[in-house]
This record gives sequence, C-alpha cells and structure tokens, in this order.
Amino acid sequence: MDLASCCPLMRGWQARVWVIKKRFEGVPKLSDFEIKTETMASELKEGEFLAEALYFSVDPSMKATADKLKVGSVMPGLQVAKVHESKNKDFPVGVYIHGYFGWREWTINNGKTKDNQALTYVLPSFLNSENRRDDTESLNVNHLCVSHGLGMLGISGVAAYVGMLEVLKPKPNDVVVVSSAAGAVGHIAVQIAKKVVGCKVIGITSGKKKGSWCQHYLGMDYHINYMTQDVKSELSVVAPEGVDCYFDNVGGDISNAVIANMNQYGKVAMCGLTSEYCGGKRATINQWQILKEQLLVEGFCVSGLRWKHKWMKPIEDLHKWWAKGKLWTSESVLLGFSRCPEAFIKLFEQGQCPSAIQ
Repeated sequence: MDLASCCPLMRGWQARVWVIKKRFEGVPKLSDFEIKTETMASELKEGEFLAEALYFSVDPSMKATADKLKVGSVMPGLQVAKVHESKNKDFPVGVYIHGYFGWREWTINNGKTKDNQALTYVLPSFLNSENRRDDTESLNVNHLCVSHGLGMLGISGVAAYVGMLEVLKPKPNDVVVVSSAAGAVGHIAVQIAKKVVGCKVIGITSGKKKGSWCQHYLGMDYHINYMTQDVKSELSVVAPEGVDCYFDNVGGDISNAVIANMNQYGKVAMCGLTSEYCGGKRATINQWQILKEQLLVEGFCVSGLRWKHKWMKPIEDLHKWWAKGKLWTSESVLLGFSRCPEAFIKLFEQGQCPSAIQ
C-alpha cells in the first residue's frame, strides 16, 4: 500500500507485514512465509515516530534469529526507512534511519532497542539524501545511496571493520584468510585487509566465478574454491608460510581446515556460521591445534552491547576509504516488498553478494 502521497498517520489504516507461517526445515521455502496486514495505532505517543520502509536487508543469519521466534511472528531484519511523522526530537520528519524493524512496510517506534538488537539511528549526512536505486541489479557502485546504510556503510561493513581491525588486528604482510569472501561481510573484510592494512589475502568461495570476481574487483591474492578444492592442502600451497589471521564467516569443516594451517599465536575472528544455518553437520573443534599453536579464537556480534554503540567511527572510516577508492562494493537489489522471501531464499540457493529489497 503506497501511502507516501497522503497523510501517513491515517486513522486505523493497515500496513503489510511478512510473518513466519511455518518453521523452517532446511533451506527456507516461499510457503514458510505469509503476508498479512496489521492495523496501526491511530495516534503517535510522545517519543514515537512513524517511518516508511525504503530498503530491507537479507542475510543468512536472519534464519538463526527467526528459528527462535514463534510461528506468526514478523520476520526479523534491518531496514532503511524515512520518517514521516514524529514526536521524537532525535528522529525528526524527513530523515532516513536505520532500524531493526523487521519485514514491515510502516513502523511506529520509539528508537529504543533490546540489548542484542542493532541500534536505531539517523543515517550519517553522507547517506541522508534522496539518492534511490531505480535498477534491479547494480554492480560497480560509483555513488552513495541510502541502501548502503544496510551494507558497506551499515551492519555488514561494521562487522568487517570490527572483525578485521578490532579483533584480528593484522599487521602489514600478515597472511589473512577470509571465508565466504564474496559475501556481504566477506568482500569488505577482504578489502580492508588488502587495501587498508596491506596483507596477503586468501579468500575462500563456493565457486570459481566468485573467486575470480574477488580477485579482479577486491584485489585478493588467491582464492580457494571449497567445492572443488581441498582447503587444507591448497592453503599449504598458496600460504606455505602459514596463516596469521582468519576471518571466519562459515564455521564447520572449512574453518577446521584453516585452523590446521595457522601459525603460532594466530587469531580467529568468528563472525558467522553459515555452514550450520540450514542444519549442516556441526564440525568438531580442533582444540588440540588451538592449544598447541596458542591461538586466540574470539566470537563477536556487532549488534550486541559490546559494539552496538561504537558504529559511527567504523562507518566514517569506511566512507573515507570508499571516497579514496580503497573500497568497492556490489549490491543485488530486488524491487518490491512482495519479493522479500524470494531474496532471502536466494542467499541459500546461490550464496549471492549483499542484497536488498526496495
């Protein structure tokens, strides 16, 4: 329902939401989702604002979050939205905001979040503009769009920044491995390690095409296709000196293979477990290797209390590096609120790069 041209807070109007219809069994299916309407409050309370969704993000980790919710709950997720009415001075009318509002077209919110949820905040000035995507697929991004508030200059970029620079802290010429190197977080992590720090970077991908893409556009030194190559043996060939830092987006057997090639005092930043989101076999942790090489293994979540109030510096630095040509990004954008489930399912079927729905 397009209400942008009329008074947004009409008395008793309804807005569409996507809810979880059935529990996911393995890879999510279209039949697991259902679109419904909900009646909005007739008036804003003090401290609340009304926002219209412009872009929704889709990410594999959303499945793990959804698995914990009751059937009938609104599908969780981040969005970039525009404020239309407000009784909250921190979120005035007309600004673009980032929020964990789920798959809903309109949201009434007060800006407060739970401890484990990403912050609701006004997008920085370099993103707060009318720039909107009008194409369904955008490759090389030469201008900023508010949709970047969900990707390179949002949670994906912040996760790459924190994992690489705050957790791993690699030094120039260190050997860094990034799994899911073509993913939303991985493709930013690769560039930070290579173009900002100056490391030797090896990316692990699920196909030759994506590996070639990473080398051509991201500057990665080597790529390993885990579908056709043995990760453990290939690493010993392309990095005979051993691995110093590992940015882990997948977990499972791939991560064990990397850990087996790590140098003494190496570091592992655990950002995601995509190998397990759809019921994959949980790998046995190579504790002996961790002990023998005295590895530091640290899990982190940028939407948690430790990091959620520290997003602005990473976003500002990422924007600076983008402006200097050190960062490149790609987005796949699907048009239409009705395509949210389709875009989400594609992540598991194709392992695509960062995606958004407009």
